[in-house]
Amino acid sequence: MFIPMEEIINKADDLHNQCKHGEIIEFINEQEDQDNVSKNVEINWRLARAYYNQSDLEEDRDTKLKYIQSSLEIINKFISTNEHPDLYKWWAISTSGLGEYLGAREKVGNAPKIHDYAIKSLELRPNDSITLFLLGRWSYSVASISWIERGVANTLFGKVPNATYQEALDYFLKSYEVDPTLIRCIVSIADCYTQLKQYEKAKEYYTIAASMTPKNKFEEKFVLEAKNKI
Repeated sequence: MFIPMEEIINKADDLHNQCKHGEIIEFINEQEDQDNVSKNVEINWRLARAYYNQSDLEEDRDTKLKYIQSSLEIINKFISTNEHPDLYKWWAISTSGLGEYLGAREKVGNAPKIHDYAIKSLELRPNDSITLFLLGRWSYSVASISWIERGVANTLFGKVPNATYQEALDYFLKSYEVDPTLIRCIVSIADCYTQLKQYEKAKEYYTIAASMTPKNKFEEKFVLEAKNKI
């Protein structure tokens, strides 16, 4: 049965809003024989998003990796020929997620490009809460590298990027301003305040996160984390 492209996109977005990422994957893959579905950027970045988001819901390490790799495989088919904020965003997110499975050299080597693609995405679509969160997480991870680790990494792998907890906090606060429902962002804000030794502010945001209702098992982890950190 022929389904118009706009209807496929709308259904994918509706299922995304319900956190039904597995259903998105199944639905879009069922349409792959339909003319131009496999070539449609708007449909395929949504499919890549679904694969990555499904990886967050998986407990098995190998299964998570397969979903992340599927997300990247789709994005890589389009990103070289399309200047699209969601392609840049989901490449950066998926490559960042892949870092858990990579060696130190490759992980350090990917860091500048992850940052650059996230910035490109934000330039094309300012005030995107997920991209702002990604940049905050990137900055927090880089700021967390100790001077000893940084010295070793600079020697072995080349120059390591620099960032501060304040820069991470600024990104997280901007993300929170755009979307105050993103629980992991609220926990990250509190974590930044903890690193900056502003403990009352940290407690304030942990309390906010702990009081929120998670939409899925992935968010449940952050609510529990917040409760444990108050």
